[in-house]
Amino acid sequence: MPEEPTWAGEYVIDKAHPYHTPSWLLSRLKWGTPLKDMPGKNDVWYQMSNGMWASVKNDLGLSRNEIIKQYFDLYSVNKVPDKWVFNDFGPVAIRWYKDTNKNNKLDGKEVLSGQMFHTTPIDEARTARGLSVNLVPSHGCIHLKPGDRDKLMSLSAFKQGTRFIVHEYHEKF
Repeated sequence: MPEEPTWAGEYVIDKAHPYHTPSWLLSRLKWGTPLKDMPGKNDVWYQMSNGMWASVKNDLGLSRNEIIKQYFDLYSVNKVPDKWVFNDFGPVAIRWYKDTNKNNKLDGKEVLSGQMFHTTPIDEARTARGLSVNLVPSHGCIHLKPGDRDKLMSLSAFKQGTRFIVHEYHEKF
């Protein structure tokens, strides 16, 4: 997907939750999904929502070595992590919609936007390691530093029903 600005407009927060999507390989699993290292099978297993275990290699096409390398690139630790920390949308994504009928409810012809507030795996790792965070352009989403996300969440800025406005870059207000 090409990088693009977030679409200007007035929006309403719907929910903040761990996000997953089949559209992005590393985001097929929710952040924090428990992992089990299976070196004898040269695989990593992940825990499904029903409590059963499934193969990352079979379901995502990622080898155990690729997962170890990804984790090393983020955290400088050479191992399979205990939980999935590679979801492109971080531990929580804040979803929103355009409230076309102005009733502060997701109903009618309204749909959740594919754009959202979220952190990234590299920023989560850099924060965990005490390193500085440098936000990078997005595909329309609004990237947040993990500390800023936590602060805004503690202030209830992402509470369901909260309205916010995205301005165009060139707007003066």
